[in-house]
Amino acid sequence: MFQKKPKLSDAPETKKDTPSPSDQKLESRVKPMTTTGGTRSFGIDNNMRSKPATYGGAAEAKKEGSKLHVGADIHLKGEITACDRLIVEGKVEASMTSKEIEISESGMFNGTVDIDTADISGKFDGTMKARKRLVIRKTGCVTGTISYGDIEIEPGGEIGGSMQKIAGEQPNLLTEMEKEKDKAEDAKAEKESV
Repeated sequence: MFQKKPKLSDAPETKKDTPSPSDQKLESRVKPMTTTGGTRSFGIDNNMRSKPATYGGAAEAKKEGSKLHVGADIHLKGEITACDRLIVEGKVEASMTSKEIEISESGMFNGTVDIDTADISGKFDGTMKARKRLVIRKTGCVTGTISYGDIEIEPGGEIGGSMQKIAGEQPNLLTEMEKEKDKAEDAKAEKESV
């Protein structure tokens, strides 16, 4: 019914000559060195030191800049700084200056943004300056004081409030046509004089 427990001394012998994997790594780095006077010492070969692992994400982050992703169940409030791209799936109440903002269908943003491009599939309410481009998707709703460089609104997209195109150097077509006409006349006159 009861069995006798084996004693530690009854345990099978393990081979003690085999170093553990961590000892093997250390042994591969330890190299004999000779000093003056013929004495031998040992040191660690610095060329064999392990380098910190870098993963693809770190390299990709440098390429695309700093990105903040606010998930569906997250509520973020405050000022967002040093962010190149903001993706909103939850709720954000903030002010920010950045390159890009993307608000998904489930996302809501209340506040102020000064941005290059905005892609809105969810809800935005506040003050937005989209210097280059504002895209309002079919599920998007933008309200407030909005200024934009270029705008695209898909059928179903909603806008409300004050909308203003950012004044830039727009080419004057009449002036451009006159310049082309002058160039053609100059080329014709040059041909005739030759």
